Amino acid sequence: MREISSRMLFVGVVGWVSLCLLVASWFPHLTEDLRVLWMLTGVTGLVSAVGLAEIVKSDQRAQEKLISEYVTAATLDGLTGLVNRQALDNALDGALGGFDPQRNPLSLMMFDVDYFKQINDEHGHQAGDEVLRCLAKKAASFFEKQGCVARYGGEEFAVVLPGVRLKEAFRLADEFRKVIEKTVCPFRDSILQVRISAGVTETKRGEGADDIIRRADLALYTAKKMGRNCVWFGGSTDMIPELGGVTAQ
Repeated sequence: MREISSRMLFVGVVGWVSLCLLVASWFPHLTEDLRVLWMLTGVTGLVSAVGLAEIVKSDQRAQEKLISEYVTAATLDGLTGLVNRQALDNALDGALGGFDPQRNPLSLMMFDVDYFKQINDEHGHQAGDEVLRCLAKKAASFFEKQGCVARYGGEEFAVVLPGVRLKEAFRLADEFRKVIEKTVCPFRDSILQVRISAGVTETKRGEGADDIIRRADLALYTAKKMGRNCVWFGGSTDMIPELGGVTAQ
């Protein structure tokens, strides 16, 4: 970008000198030959400056496009098209900036594919990749209006849910689990059945992103231990009987 600025400065100087020559060509004391020379030089310079300016602007747009594509590539997961873990951390930090436990709650959901290794072993890693893409597409559509879906790593995903309390986060997670339970992912001659386990938690005052992720991940791990294809939640809550489970601390 510094090179672009230097070239634009050069174009500006050429344009200014050319304009000065054009103005000076009208001075009455000049000979006719000098007047014509200065006028032609000024016109040529201005035309050149305009052309150079367009070239520089085109190069600038190309550089900006490359930078934009680089930034996009740095924040998107190449396989699923979801935002990656770095973007998730940024989204969480941003949500925590406006977090208020009473007026602006914040929940986090973590989920992953049940028996994902078995899918890879039986059908190959390309089948596993297809399952992840299928799951990512479903998650992006389901949570489109609720929050930010990210690929956390491997077969694990995360959903930042600003303005959502634990009870609603649990309901959304379980509803999504049921959607996935009915989902099949076609791969070549096979139809792959997909199941997920999920953990949800609600942010507490004074917590950072690592605290929230750790508790949601622990809730997900508990869901795995409880038999998979279910949702668990981390942290204490007054609505345990209504949610139908025990908290994961």
